[in-house]
Amino acid sequence: MIITEKSKLQTICKKVSSVKEGEEIGVKLLKELTDNKSGIGIAANQLGINKRVCVINVKEPIVLVNPKIVESSEETFVFPEGCLSFPNKHIRTTRFVEVTIEADNHEGQLSFSANSDDVNDAFECVCIQHELDHLDGITMFDREWKQEPIKVEKKFGRNEKVTITDGTETKTIKYKKAESLLESDWELVAV
Repeated sequence: MIITEKSKLQTICKKVSSVKEGEEIGVKLLKELTDNKSGIGIAANQLGINKRVCVINVKEPIVLVNPKIVESSEETFVFPEGCLSFPNKHIRTTRFVEVTIEADNHEGQLSFSANSDDVNDAFECVCIQHELDHLDGITMFDREWKQEPIKVEKKFGRNEKVTITDGTETKTIKYKKAESLLESDWELVAV
């Protein structure tokens, strides 16, 4: 059963002692992913197994034993994510455009990049980062992208009353008369 309590997913997973142990856990993870039918990746701690193993299955099934990111691009992108542990929750996250990982059960490094015309490459790149985050006790909510509000300077009509101050004196006058004072030491009082 997939764990759905955020607090239970915030523990850093322990390394597995052997590739064989990791691949056995990987088989369980792939079975859960296949049975679930709605996910593209899962980490061991989502099934209550405190080990550094995860699987992704976007283009093909990939089992990763003791994976770690060894390189990432400076460039990031925003991506809408979901998670098997948080059904029906979707948020926009910030992810690296490219990551390179190492895992005990793969020779050399594996590279994932969202810089492609194939949308599955973006899914795979995001998924690997998402699952490795789980192994580090990080959920998608910790990576949430929040747009900064756009601040627009308020425009005043010539006959609109404004309050201005020079630090010692405060006046409420029509904006047309305030314009010349605002060019000197006077300031608008917060609107």
